Amino acid sequence: MNPPVISVIIPTFNRSKLLQQTLDSLQKQTFKDWEALVVDDGSEDDTEERVLQMGKADPRIHYIKRNITPSGPSVCRNEGTNASKGNYIIYLDSDDCLAPGALENRFREMELRPELDFGVFPCVVFQNQPGDMRFLWNLIDSDQNDIDRFLSLDIPWQTASPIWRRAAILKLGSWNSNLLQWDDWEYHLRAIIRNLSYEKFYKPDFFWRTNKIKTKDALSEKPIPAEKLGVYEQLFIQIQQLLSEAGLLTGKRLMFFVGLYYWLAQTWEKVGSKQEALRVWTLCYEKELLDYKFYLQGKWYLKTIAHLPLIRRWVREYISATWPTEFIVGSKTLHKTPFPDGLDPLITADV
Repeated sequence: MNPPVISVIIPTFNRSKLLQQTLDSLQKQTFKDWEALVVDDGSEDDTEERVLQMGKADPRIHYIKRNITPSGPSVCRNEGTNASKGNYIIYLDSDDCLAPGALENRFREMELRPELDFGVFPCVVFQNQPGDMRFLWNLIDSDQNDIDRFLSLDIPWQTASPIWRRAAILKLGSWNSNLLQWDDWEYHLRAIIRNLSYEKFYKPDFFWRTNKIKTKDALSEKPIPAEKLGVYEQLFIQIQQLLSEAGLLTGKRLMFFVGLYYWLAQTWEKVGSKQEALRVWTLCYEKELLDYKFYLQGKWYLKTIAHLPLIRRWVREYISATWPTEFIVGSKTLHKTPFPDGLDPLITADV
């Protein structure tokens, strides 16, 4: 029996009903030669029973219980990748949906472009049912370089946007299993820095559920525990090193790292460790990434008023207005772009 052409890897945790909708969207695909590997991160609901039951009726659906540590979506994606057999791989979140023609569209485009390591496809935002909103995830395109967009946290595409050739995955390596969040940020940014060949396409072919609807125990929504925050400091060091080794570390990109360190310092302050917040911000200054004036302003904010809501808001507005724009990366945000007139979508509400 020949292996399936496309492997769809779906990490999940306590999302039985939403997962059902995701798998239903796979079963409605016009392209039939696929396998779905649902990797359960320790669900306590009826996920296992539901997926196993679906698998009996449709042998393309496979249930995998995570049996390696630590937990988290990246570990599940790695385990699913290792078990997959397709020549193409898509990482799909367990509360999102593919349009009926998504796999057919992606397979066709990749077969026409054998030089590509991966292709990137836009998605449409939805709340309850696919098709209930007409917004695209972020901008279709931007004049800004994709590396710069990732570094500034203007995330250009979502986790399920790429379809990967298996050979590209082997070159790129595993997902970073130490990250509870930002794992997709790191994975996609690493792919670009390592010069994997890709092309962005402009017909949306899947649906992304907005954060307002995502469940509290969603894999990407878990708060980052204080003991895990040190991982992000190492992440920024590793990304800066990759950029440097590739000859891609520009002055502008160094400024983006100031914003990333400032985000980390603020996050430390929010979890109650002012000492760590100040240490991270001082480290940023010691790396000679920012002038002393900006260092003192950030230090004053973190040390004296970050915990005072009214003053904090005023000072943040002042910082946003007076600091270089590259310093103000804030947190990962979604810019919902109105669906452009004349764009021929591959989406339908029949998902």
